[in-house]
Amino acid sequence: MIEQKFVNTMRKLALDEIAEAGSGHPGIALGVAPMMYAVFKNMKICPKQPNWFNRDRFVLSAGHGSSLLYATLFLFGFDLGLDDLKNFRKFGSRTPGHPEFGQTLGVDVSTGALGQGFANAVGFAMAEAHLNAKLQKISPKLCDHFTFVVCGDGDLMEGLSYEAAALAGKFGLNKLIALYDSNDVTMTDKLSVTSCEDTEKRFLACGWNVLKVKNGEDFAEIEKAIKKAKKSESKPTLIVCKTKIGFGSKLEGLSKCHGTPFKKEEVFEICKNFGVSTTSFVVEKDVQKQSEKLANKNQKDYELWKEVFVKFKKENPKVFAEFFGENSKKYQDVLSKISFNEPISGRHASGKVLNALNNKIDNFFGGGADVAKSTMAFLNDEDYFSKENKLGKNIPFGVREHAMSAIANGIALHGGLRTFVSTFLIFSDYMKYGLRQSAMMKQKVLYVFSHDSIFVGEDGPSHQPIEQVASLRLVPNLAVFRPADAQEVVAGFALAEKHNGPTALILSRQTLPILKGSNVQKALFGGYVLQKEQNKLDAVLIASGSEVALCEQAKKELETQGFGIRVVSMPNMNLFLNQTSAYKNSVLPKNCPKIAVGVGSTLLFKGLVGDNGIVMGIDDFGFSGKGELIAQHFKITTKEIAKNVKKLVKKA
Repeated sequence: MIEQKFVNTMRKLALDEIAEAGSGHPGIALGVAPMMYAVFKNMKICPKQPNWFNRDRFVLSAGHGSSLLYATLFLFGFDLGLDDLKNFRKFGSRTPGHPEFGQTLGVDVSTGALGQGFANAVGFAMAEAHLNAKLQKISPKLCDHFTFVVCGDGDLMEGLSYEAAALAGKFGLNKLIALYDSNDVTMTDKLSVTSCEDTEKRFLACGWNVLKVKNGEDFAEIEKAIKKAKKSESKPTLIVCKTKIGFGSKLEGLSKCHGTPFKKEEVFEICKNFGVSTTSFVVEKDVQKQSEKLANKNQKDYELWKEVFVKFKKENPKVFAEFFGENSKKYQDVLSKISFNEPISGRHASGKVLNALNNKIDNFFGGGADVAKSTMAFLNDEDYFSKENKLGKNIPFGVREHAMSAIANGIALHGGLRTFVSTFLIFSDYMKYGLRQSAMMKQKVLYVFSHDSIFVGEDGPSHQPIEQVASLRLVPNLAVFRPADAQEVVAGFALAEKHNGPTALILSRQTLPILKGSNVQKALFGGYVLQKEQNKLDAVLIASGSEVALCEQAKKELETQGFGIRVVSMPNMNLFLNQTSAYKNSVLPKNCPKIAVGVGSTLLFKGLVGDNGIVMGIDDFGFSGKGELIAQHFKITTKEIAKNVKKLVKKA
C-alpha cells in the first residue's frame, strides 16, 4: 500500500537526518509519522504558495520532532531539498533543531519550550475566527481555514496549555483541531511517574470535543477523526491518538529513545523492516510519484481563492488596506494629531492613544489579563470577543498571563490584525518566554505594562517592580519604552509601528506632569536632552518614566544656586546606545559628571554614567506603604539628587 510506504519513508528520512546530525529525537519521529501524514493529507495547503493567507495553519507544539516535520514538508512538496535534510541541525541550515519561523518555508511558528506551540495555535484560531466574522459579509471565502496542532504530554503538562485550552473552549474555536500524541511516556520515564490526571476529562471540562484513536498507527482512523472534527460547529476538538514512542525500533515504548540517536546500522535495520530503501536519503520512485500528487492536490483551491482575493481588493480597496495592505501612514497621521496639555498618568495616556487609533483603524484585536480596565488597554465602545460574538475586539484573557503572550504571537503570525496584550509590569515575568518568542520571530506584538514602580505603594513588594525593566531591556529585539509623560507615550506608540519586532510600553499608574521640552520625535532617538543647562554645564541628570520629573525639580532648585544642569530623558536605553557616537556625546558629554535616577535596578544605568558617575536606584525589594515614603526610604528624592550633584561637582 503506497500510503503506508509513504508514512514509512517519512520515518526513514527523519531517522536519516538524525543519524547524519548525530543528534535529535527519533522517538517522536517513529511514533507520530502516521498522525503527521493524516494531518498534512487533510490540510488545505499549497506548497508552491507556502504563505497563502487562507491556508490551514499547522503547529508542531512538540518541536523536538522537527526532523519528522522537515521530512513531511519535503515529501509534501515544500521548498526543501535532500541537501536541507542532510544539513539537519547544522549551523546556518534551513532545518534547525527546533522549527524556526522565517527559517523554513512551511513552518508557521517557532516552537521551542513545550506548551508554547499549543497556545500559539489558539492564537491562530482566534485570528481566523475574528477575521472570518469581519469579512464574512464582504467575501465569505477570504479567511476560512482550520488550525492544526500536534502536541504531546510535555505540552499538556505545561500550565499555559491548560490556560490556552480553557480559552479555546470558552471562545468556541471550532476550527481548532489538536492531535495528542498519547504514548504514556515522558523524557525521563513512564507518564504515570509524574501524572495521574485524566486528560480527556480535563479537555471535556474545558468545553472541547474529545475523539479517540486507539491505534495511532492507523492513519485512516486518524483521518476519519479529523474529518469528524472539521464538522464541529461550536467546539475545538482534541484527537487522542494512542501511539508508541520509537515505533518499530528496539527501544519502542521506552523513554530512552526520546533523544537517543540511532546508529546508522540500526537505522538500516529499521528501514529494512519498514520496507523502504536502506540507503540514506534515497526516496523510491513510487513514493516520489505519490509526493508529486499530494503536493499539487490544492493548487486549484489556491487559484480559486486568488480570484476571490483579487476581486475583493478591487471592489473593497479601503477594507483591503485595513487588513491586507499598508495602513502605517494612517497610524502615523492619527498619532500626529494627538497632544496632551494636562497632567495624566502613563496608563491613561496610553488608553487614549490606543482608542484614538482604534477609531480610525479597524484591525486592532487584543486585551489584558483581567486588568485591561486598570491598565487602560481596553477598546471603548467595542464588545468582548466571545463564542457568541467573534466580532468583539476586546479579548478577555482572564488571569492567564502565561498563555496570553503565546496566543498574541499566534494572532500576530496569522496576519491581518494588530494585536496588543496587557498586565501589570510585575507580572511580565509570567509572560517572559512568549515575549522572548515575539522578539525572536520579529512579531509586532504591543505589550502594555502599567503600575511600573514602587509608586504602586500599598500593594507592597510583591507588586512593586524592581528588576523587571532591566530584565526586559536585556531581551534582544524588544523595544522597551518607559515614557516620562504623555507626549512620550505617543512616541512609544510611534516606535511600536516603526520597530520590526515587539514593543513593551512601561507605564505609570500615578499622574505625571507634562514636561517642558518633551518631544515625540526626539524621544524616538531613545534618549535626548529634555532641558538644557543655563550657561555652563556642571552635571547631567539621566532618568526615564516618573523620575524625569524629579530630575526637573532638582534642576530648578540647583540652578537657583548657580549650577548648570542638563536633564536627559531616556525612555529607550537600547535605542539610544545604537545611535551614532556623535549623537550620544552631544546628549551625554564625555567629561561631564552624570547621575542616573531610577526606582529599580541600577545595573544597566552604570554604563551611562561612567566610573565617576552615580546611579541612584533600588537593588532591593520595596515595602507596603505610600510610594512617596518608600522613595524617601531609598533616598530617591529631589533633595538627594541635589545633594549628589553637589558632591560630584565638588569632586570634579
